[in-house]
Amino acid sequence: MRELDVQALPENLPEVLEFVSKQLDEIGCTERERNQIEVAVEEIYANIAGYAYNPDIGTATIRVEINDNPLSVSMSFIDQGKQYDPLAKPDPNVKLSASERKRGGLGIFMTKKFMDEVDYEYKNGSNILTLRKVVLRQPEVDLTKALVVFFLATIHCFVECSTDTQLWTGLPYFFDSILGGPWAAPMFIFSMGIGLAFTNRNKASDLLRRGISIMLVGLLLNVFRFLIPSLVGYAITHDTEFYLDELPYLFFGNDLPQFASLAMILMAFLKYLKLTPWKIFFVALVLNIAAMFVNNSYFGNEGLNIVLGHFIGIDNGEELVMSDFPVFIWFLMYASGLVFGNYLKAWTPEQKVKFYKWVSLPCFIVTCIIYVIEYKKGFGMMGGPGANVFYHLTTPEVFLCIGTEFAMLGACYAVCKHLPEKIMKIVETVSRAVTSVYFIQWVLVWWTADVVIYAIRGSQYLESWQTMILGLVLSFVSVFLGVWHMRWLRARKRGRNAVL
Repeated sequence: MRELDVQALPENLPEVLEFVSKQLDEIGCTERERNQIEVAVEEIYANIAGYAYNPDIGTATIRVEINDNPLSVSMSFIDQGKQYDPLAKPDPNVKLSASERKRGGLGIFMTKKFMDEVDYEYKNGSNILTLRKVVLRQPEVDLTKALVVFFLATIHCFVECSTDTQLWTGLPYFFDSILGGPWAAPMFIFSMGIGLAFTNRNKASDLLRRGISIMLVGLLLNVFRFLIPSLVGYAITHDTEFYLDELPYLFFGNDLPQFASLAMILMAFLKYLKLTPWKIFFVALVLNIAAMFVNNSYFGNEGLNIVLGHFIGIDNGEELVMSDFPVFIWFLMYASGLVFGNYLKAWTPEQKVKFYKWVSLPCFIVTCIIYVIEYKKGFGMMGGPGANVFYHLTTPEVFLCIGTEFAMLGACYAVCKHLPEKIMKIVETVSRAVTSVYFIQWVLVWWTADVVIYAIRGSQYLESWQTMILGLVLSFVSVFLGVWHMRWLRARKRGRNAVL
């Protein structure tokens, strides 16, 4: 819970609104919900500033608390002025014209309409008015993210524990090239853009700080994901080729955290230039097209390959990918999510239904046809396991991924309507823990497959059914630990705020 004390003066309203807005950034509410909350806050504070202490001056205290299950925000307004219950006054007759009805009461009436709960009590000489608003997230985005993050460990287990031959067929192909191809990582990045549209912490300075923070966290992840397990594995097996030869690329190279870091820093620069979402999209499109012409480059110098691999596609000419998510290629997915997110938060429920009805279904049909053709003809993302066909996407393939995300979001939107509330609460919680789950699952997969299994068996390769069981177990463990970690961080933050 956060608290703000101000003198109950009209000129302090901007400070109050900014304080509440910062708390709303934590939960990603829609623009409509934010506007409704701000209208209510302005009305209640204006009443306190105008009448509570008049003609004297006193203090107004605003307390904001974020609650789970369901996700909601509670705001308490406290003053020690004249005792007054604004809820005791009857609602105005809004059917009458403005000239016919009595003055006053319309503001508190709108507040009650906008909020889910409004309560008043007079206690220990204080007026306490509490507003509560349940925040409606985008359930289809939550469900898609939850499914992606749950299957990540299984996807990565198949990548680590399958031979190249295995990855061409059956379950390994399904998890590597289908779930792990146009659905998983692209949806991760696309949802990053959607999240940016829903938060107010999207100023250039916010994104720059966030980008630097993710860069440092990504390096820390690589310590536990690559450096320590590789050194431990080498100490046990003395296998230089398996544990040490590619360690520089693994540790200093780029993966999703490194992409997210650079993408946010680039987005910060574009925000600093005050570009609109659509202009940012076209900048991203130009970068992606330009990157196509230098895709799959190789400079012969390890350090140069690592540095440039963060920006363009690098491989050694033998389809050994040395840069997984080059920012110039994948930034287009991020920018596309930002554009879509801005529409999503502005749409009415009817407009959203219309979009998913008329766009998602055609996207599903078209993308499925193209993927089948790719598989049959042996090209594109479906043309083989891993390799540069996925990490080093061409511009048409990026738009194919965007179509896939539209199709998945539409399917999840339809499914969400039929899921019990308890299930959707779990989905929402897992979706909010996505970053923690991602980091944890990669550490578990690498230690399990490339240290424990390899050290015991002399090979990390497993039968498909064994990999499936291992992946599902690690998926459940990753989600459990990720949710626990998210809740621990939030509890720690609330405890620190309470002290402040």
